[in-house]
Amino acid sequence: MKILSVAGDRVVMLLSGEETQQQYAVMEATLPPGAGPPPHLHHREDETMLVLAGEITFYLGDKIIPLKQGEFIFAPRGIPHHFKNTGNVDAVLLETASPAGIERFFETVGHPLASRQDRPVKPTAEDISHMRAMAPQFGIEIFPPK
Repeated sequence: MKILSVAGDRVVMLLSGEETQQQYAVMEATLPPGAGPPPHLHHREDETMLVLAGEITFYLGDKIIPLKQGEFIFAPRGIPHHFKNTGNVDAVLLETASPAGIERFFETVGHPLASRQDRPVKPTAEDISHMRAMAPQFGIEIFPPK
């Protein structure tokens, strides 16, 4: 099981494309308060997210959608989106990407963590620059924060 710090979030790879015949990947993401990925768009995969703990605000196109524990969202490919932990405690998401492949992006731009208890590392300007540079190879566009 790979555990990574990606864009300030801790991502645990639960199932990779190698384990699902490239059909999908499943990850657990832990977002500290205020954390979340920059605005981005996927050209290759659809995503679903189930909030396991905490609360997030999901920005999907022009929609702003607050989500709490037990709530679920579908983010289709081709629509800009991002999300942020807007609560006071860590938010935990169960994410699925279909087809698989995004996990390879996370492995390319993330920093390995030793355990699920390790805190994610706040991204540096160099980390974000590296993410932006690598994203097109994985069918992803990363936009400046709003």
